[in-house]
Amino acid sequence: MNIILVIQIKMVCEPMIKLVNYLLIISSFIFLSNANAAREETWTVGAGGGWAHAFDHKINDVYHIWNTDFYRDLDKNGYGLKVYGERNFKTWFSLGLGYNYINGQHIGFKCTSCGIKESYHTQIAELYGRFAYPFDEQGSDVFFKIGPTYNWFSFLGETHSNWGGVAGVGAQYAFNKNWSVRGGYDYFYKAGKIPEQAFTNGDIRIDEGLLYVTVQYTFGEPSPKAPVKSAASNKVTQLHTMNADILFPFDSYKLSVEGKKAVSTVMQSASDLENPEFEVYGYTDRMGSDTYNQTLSQNRADAVSEEFANNGVTVKKAEGKGKNPSVTGNKCDAVKGRINVIKCLQPDRRVEVLVSGQKVTK
Repeated sequence: MNIILVIQIKMVCEPMIKLVNYLLIISSFIFLSNANAAREETWTVGAGGGWAHAFDHKINDVYHIWNTDFYRDLDKNGYGLKVYGERNFKTWFSLGLGYNYINGQHIGFKCTSCGIKESYHTQIAELYGRFAYPFDEQGSDVFFKIGPTYNWFSFLGETHSNWGGVAGVGAQYAFNKNWSVRGGYDYFYKAGKIPEQAFTNGDIRIDEGLLYVTVQYTFGEPSPKAPVKSAASNKVTQLHTMNADILFPFDSYKLSVEGKKAVSTVMQSASDLENPEFEVYGYTDRMGSDTYNQTLSQNRADAVSEEFANNGVTVKKAEGKGKNPSVTGNKCDAVKGRINVIKCLQPDRRVEVLVSGQKVTK
């Protein structure tokens, strides 16, 4: 006579609640931490196994069937195998998909002159988020994980499936950027569940704990970006000579509208230079005293420099040179009449802008 007996396990939530609270405290610490690691945008695959332990809180339940008292006997210890793959989006966060196979445990019933013991096994598919605190750039860290599971529980020729959950903690040590070893503990909630049947007062539920060690391989880290090759460049110097009679009214240092346009033209001519530097020098003709000419040339250099500044350009130097060096030399010595002399000396009244920078060769 085949007797199909099942176990009714009372749901015990308190241990899981404590574990989740503990993990939330760890997660708060992780999110507030700023660790340097270099394992973003990689993939990790791992495999291993360890010791499994079942959680059933009604070991001494008595079942009275056909005038016979049956006592439940549960072999809690077994083994588990684990494989997984993870996508490491950040140094502190990965999304993983795993498969666990737990076997070697038994459910038995015995009475004074009879007994039955049957093994069972559980298959668990898990989808989880892994939150880590990294210690080095190779991928060593401590972590916790949490997520949903889908479980298949096989006992006495029947397989029942149900949703559950996983919460776990662990640590891993990376030998290099590819190979590492991981150790951890996973708690699987509702790893085994059998719907209510005869001689039971509800569904059976078994939780599983798995203490494991795995070896894992990380790959797919983006190749370091090749340094951007700079285009060949040569240092060049541009000299722009601007007619002071266009820049300013005679004997003045107030920049005219035409003068502002001239400054803009100089800026545009330097647009193909990298990190250009501007130097402004003011000059006068020989008419007037040296002191007067020095002051006027400095004021004109300052006026042009201010216009550059108004257009977002900082001038490295603004200097008045007075009447020297002269462009005309002694060319105007024989000229008669003040107006004619002023006209002849026009090339001396100037502002020179020296622009230097790297000219990029495409």
